[in-house]
This record gives sequence, C-alpha cells and structure tokens, in this order.
Amino acid sequence: MPASFLGVSIEWTSVEPFGGAARPGVVGLLRRVSRAAGAPLALRVGGASAEEAWWNPAGRARPPSIRQDLGPRTLDALARLARGLDAPVTVGLNLQLGDPANALALARAAQRRLGGRLDALEVGNEPDLYTTARDVGPPPVRRLRKRERYTPGDYVRDAGRFLEAVVPGLPRPPWSVVGGFAGRAGWAERALPALIDSRRGLVGSVSAHLYALPRCALDPEDPGGLRGRLLALAASEGRAGSLATVFHIAHRRGLPIRVSELNSVPCGGAPGVSDTFAAAVWLADALFALLRAGADRVHVHTWDGAVYGLFARAGATVRARPPFYGLLAFARAAPRGSRLVPVRVTGAGPRALRARATVDRARTVRLALLAASTARRVRVRVPVAPGRPCATLRLTTAPGPGARAGIAERGPRRHCPRAGAIALALPGASLAVLELPARRP
Repeated sequence: MPASFLGVSIEWTSVEPFGGAARPGVVGLLRRVSRAAGAPLALRVGGASAEEAWWNPAGRARPPSIRQDLGPRTLDALARLARGLDAPVTVGLNLQLGDPANALALARAAQRRLGGRLDALEVGNEPDLYTTARDVGPPPVRRLRKRERYTPGDYVRDAGRFLEAVVPGLPRPPWSVVGGFAGRAGWAERALPALIDSRRGLVGSVSAHLYALPRCALDPEDPGGLRGRLLALAASEGRAGSLATVFHIAHRRGLPIRVSELNSVPCGGAPGVSDTFAAAVWLADALFALLRAGADRVHVHTWDGAVYGLFARAGATVRARPPFYGLLAFARAAPRGSRLVPVRVTGAGPRALRARATVDRARTVRLALLAASTARRVRVRVPVAPGRPCATLRLTTAPGPGARAGIAERGPRRHCPRAGAIALALPGASLAVLELPARRP
C-alpha cells in the first residue's frame, strides 16, 4: 500500500464551495479516511471543468470554449482545502485551449500559492472525447465539444508541446501527468508510448479513468437492475482488468500509474444507483481490485451536487453520503504499509459475500467483509498464535443495497477467537472490517 494511495478528485467548479464556508465539514469528514489510512488523502483538481477553465485574474473576455475563470480567489480556496487535508495536490491544466502560456501562468500561480503541496500537473482531461458533447450533471460541469476531429496523433503533438513549454518553465517542476483517457479503443496503445518515448524526462506519471458502468445513458426506470450490475465482479475486478494495457505501458517505462477518476457511473452518476449503499460496497471492492492490479494512486471523483458524491453540502453543513462509507471501509482494511494476502470464502457466492484481507509489518491481519444484502452468520478462520488478543470489529450497515439513508456505524467491538475461529453476524447490507493483532500491545 503506497503512501497516499487514496485520493479525492474534484472539479474546478467545486474548489470555492468546498474550500469556503464548508471547508471545516469537508476536511473533518475526509480526515476520518486519512486517519484510518495512516496517510493524507491526495487531492486532484480537474475533470471536465479543467478543459473549460483558464487562468484569468484580469477578467479578460473568454474564448468560446471557456466557461470558468480561475484567479487568486480560486487558488486561495484550494490552498485552504489542501492545508486542512495536509494533501499533495494535482492541478489539471487546459490542453484543448492550445495556450501553453496560459497553462504555465496557472502552474506558476499554483506553485506560489501551494508551495511544496503542489505535487503534479495533469495535462488535459479525456482528450479522446474532444469531439463529443456531453452533459455531465449540472451546467457548471457540462462538457462542450472541443474539436471536429481529434486523433491520438494530435494528442501526442499537443501534449508534447505543452510538456516542453510548461515543465521547464517552473523553478521546481512537479510531476507531470499524461493520459487520462475516457477509454476509447486504441487511444492508449497509439498515444501513450509515442508521447512518453518522445518526451523522455518530461513525463512523470500516467493516468487513467475508470467508471464501473461506463455509459451515461442508463435506464433510470430500472435502478434495481443497475445496482445488480454494479455489484457484479465485472464492475470491480473486471473493470480494473480493463486498464491492463495502460498499466503495462506505464510500468514497463518505470512510471507510476494513477487512476485519476474513479466512480460508479460517469456524468455525475445515476440516481438510485450511485447514491446508494450498493455504491459503497462496489467502491470498497473496486479499490481492492485496483490495488491488486498495480495502481499507485486512486482518486475517487466527487463534486458539488454530483449524484455519486462522497458527501452533500448545504451551505456550511456537510454530511456523508453512501459512497463515503466504502472509501472509509477500504482505508480501515488497507492502511499504509499493509499488503494484500489471499483469503477464501466458502458457502457463499461473490454476490452475497466478498472478503479481502491485508497484513502489515506488525503481522496485524485486517479482513474486509463486503455484504450486499442477505443477513448471514460468518465464521472467520485465521491462524491463531498463542497469546493472540481478541479482534476488533467495525461495522457499517444499511437497510438494504438500495438505501440512501439509514446507514449506521457500529463499533469498535471485541470478538475473541474460539477453537481457531471468530463468529460474526452480518445483519444484511454491510461493510465489516475485522482487525486481528498478532500480539498484545
């Protein structure tokens, strides 16, 4: 588990709402995750809004493709948010505008305001969709059509020029991040090797985006069917496997790979699916799948008003939404410095119960039990060394996989091994994390 494996991604349109009056609530909620993970959450600012925003402190007239001005006020809010989270920050730059000088001005301003917290600059967002217009939720993050025609070769040319203009222009160059494709066939294979190999020393990391159900236009009248698809292994392990080519390209060249956007359904999410406890179960499992696949960092995408948001904001009030609990369960089960170990489930299929396990340097075993619906009794068999203390259980429950409210946290509670096993009762839809220390403190 790398340091700051877990991260959050937000749109530029959400920086001032989250970094303003709501900042204490946002920070307080996300700090729960970073404490469980034993490392700060990484913060990425980008998404669709990155390609429709520019640095414009003087208030000049906007080009047609620009819908948001960025200035000192935006960066002040970002700095307050990053300081509260103690977060390394990735700043998304507008590639489609074709103005490297403006991108460099934003990068320099961000470095002055964020200092050492500026961790990376991401060049563009989903350039494989430049030819496509798409509604991505409320108007502030609607994707505009950027080009009549745009090919992987065009991207290699444009991104290469950006890297050459921006990276050497900074006194302390941060990581540069390329890629971030939406997943159109052939783009990664045709664009990434050519860009990385032709700009040696300028590319610091590769990014990818991943959504469990990869289409915006889903049937809103069948949320139960969509939740079933979300809870299938194909939506977690299968989707993580779809990034194998990108992972191979990056790691073969010695570059880390970031999943800079992860969530259940693109375009802000699907009501009755992305905002339910099923999304929490899926998110925890998807994070384990991406760790196992070799991701070095994963940002869960959220923004102000998104259906799939980790939290909801009303003025200064912030409250957790169902996906947040999946993020928290993963952080508890896979903290910094732990590693994945094999675990086997018998007597239940993967739709009913999944188990993921880690062990750390102190030989503490942590077991995540992901149950989508049916209440069941579980016997956890582990090697029990003489003197092993009792385990600690933290349990998050919901009335059912379609629940948007009524989510409750229980624990910590002690459970002691008997005859080499620990007996648990999972009351239906639940996320359970069992911690078994190797020895008494």
